[in-house]
Amino acid sequence: MRQIFQLVKAATKKADKPQLEQWFAKHQSMQLPDVASTRYFTPADYCSRLKAFNQLHDWHNHYLHPCFPQLLGLSQHIAALSHANSPFSLIGLVHVGNEIRQYQPLSNEDLGLRCYFNKITPHQYGIQVDVNIEVSQGGKQCQIVRSTYLYRLPSVDMLSSRTTSDSAASYATLSPLPEHSQLQFNPGVGRRYAKISGDYNPIHLAKWSARLAGFKDVMAHGTHVLAMALSKLNHNWQLPLAPMAITSQFNRPVLLPSTVTLNTSLLPLNAEKPVHFELTNPLSSRRKQSVMSGEIRAI
Repeated sequence: MRQIFQLVKAATKKADKPQLEQWFAKHQSMQLPDVASTRYFTPADYCSRLKAFNQLHDWHNHYLHPCFPQLLGLSQHIAALSHANSPFSLIGLVHVGNEIRQYQPLSNEDLGLRCYFNKITPHQYGIQVDVNIEVSQGGKQCQIVRSTYLYRLPSVDMLSSRTTSDSAASYATLSPLPEHSQLQFNPGVGRRYAKISGDYNPIHLAKWSARLAGFKDVMAHGTHVLAMALSKLNHNWQLPLAPMAITSQFNRPVLLPSTVTLNTSLLPLNAEKPVHFELTNPLSSRRKQSVMSGEIRAI
């Protein structure tokens, strides 16, 4: 019942367009609301979601997938973005970037999640806002996860107008993974991931609902795309257990259904050298092939 109420509230929340447009035009100081929240989870609280998440993403390690705490904290994201003092509306926000700073692997034990607004910056299509989650376990801070969302102000078709910068230059230096390089995104995976995560943004559910939100096609959740890529990387090269940062940019949406290829730089034997990765759609023109790019580096 709580989740249903939260989703209804988020769906009816309107953006403060005059405030956002003024900030976009003049870059005047805009103080983000202090709506930080902290929640604690026991394994019993999240065991069923963890099982479904691991099954969907083919994850078999004894420690938690680096993306799982972000899924667990999604309701806190929704609460912050749909807060009465938030200038944003949740519906139509697009996840454009992500950073996971992991200081030690997370085990299947009690978790504490603190969620808060981090910063707001201008973007060529509107305004970006960062929402952070600090993850603690056993009295230690284990992760800081930054999610960057884009709120579009001008009337811009992102599916045809978004461009990439670094990814196009690096594409030639990357090659498909030796194994498990193909990622399949089936038509209903948006609804399946929404059931696990609680993210029922209409852009992920069906073509008709995506069009109501202003997009031409239904697309996969960004966190689902990243989690799939990291699982495939882990099959070929075990993700470092030492402190690491995983950064990613969602260059273009992964439309449903589609098949994309995971390309990487040479996988090192240790964590000292960063690993660059990129998801590409081979059926698209070369300029539009890159859908996600990122790197894993030691910190």
